Amino acid sequence: MISRRLVALTTAALAVLAACTTEEASNPGPTLTSTTSTTTTTTTSTTTLPTTSTTTPTASTAPPTTLPEGPAAVAVPLFIGGGGGGWLSIGAWQVDRWQEDDSASAEDPTPPSIEPGTPMVVSNLDGEATADTGDLVEACFDGRVGPSIDLAVAAPEPPGFGYGAVALTAPSWPLRPRPIAATSSGPAGYDEIGIAAFDGEPVDATLGTVEQLVVADLDGDGDDEALVAFEYVQPSAGPGTPGDLSSILLVDTLTRNSSTVLQSVVDQELEPDGFPLIERFRVIDVADYNGDGRMEVAVHAWYYEGASVAIYEYDGAELTDVLVAGCGA
Repeated sequence: MISRRLVALTTAALAVLAACTTEEASNPGPTLTSTTSTTTTTTTSTTTLPTTSTTTPTASTAPPTTLPEGPAAVAVPLFIGGGGGGWLSIGAWQVDRWQEDDSASAEDPTPPSIEPGTPMVVSNLDGEATADTGDLVEACFDGRVGPSIDLAVAAPEPPGFGYGAVALTAPSWPLRPRPIAATSSGPAGYDEIGIAAFDGEPVDATLGTVEQLVVADLDGDGDDEALVAFEYVQPSAGPGTPGDLSSILLVDTLTRNSSTVLQSVVDQELEPDGFPLIERFRVIDVADYNGDGRMEVAVHAWYYEGASVAIYEYDGAELTDVLVAGCGA
């Protein structure tokens, strides 16, 4: 299953990670070179990292961050893109609240009100780069348009299409008030968490592996959170294969509790007339989009004929989606 919001679109820290090595935290600039299957989000169940693991995460020992008194009282439009064409509006931080972009449901979508030449910061897990907006061009086949940005962003890996970065009007605060570290694998303890997250689902989660591990102190309390992409997706020319599974997990590296943010499965005993649709997920950015000193999480979701991004805020216990947009059949 997928998030209720995403359905509407049609569809740890290892010591080296917690410390964020110089190479990983050096902010080199984004690789901005130059229905039978189901999807769900934010479950109420939690699992615990086994204390017997020899690779249990080590919580950060950094002192708590002194946060601003509150979010910045400004308007901050946000866009998603990187695959060419216009950057799609995902909504905005609007002075004191998140405001979704609902143009996808309109017969005649309203163009975003952003002028050519507006300074932007383009952000993903590899870092930040600056560029100005250009003219409005097509951002989705449904008639939505968005600003062009003269900055090349590498296609997401995988799947080679979809959204690779978030763009926002240049903020007056640091987008990354604390270090972020990311790798394409994780220790055995995270595999065990991933397997437990699929308990009761009609798939063999022991086939799954950690495909992405992102570690950061999201809320500035001195302890790290880990974001884990755990999946088993078989090579297929179609929308999915029975037995496929995919998820994004949130792990508290102090308490070792985990929760499922997003999850998708294809029943391994799928009926012949069933539709084996798998949706996959990767974190593409961790940044403070509204100036409150806490970092939001941007997750790229995709399936065989569409993609989207959801932005989540962290309240110290769980991730809640506040903005979402995408394009697909």
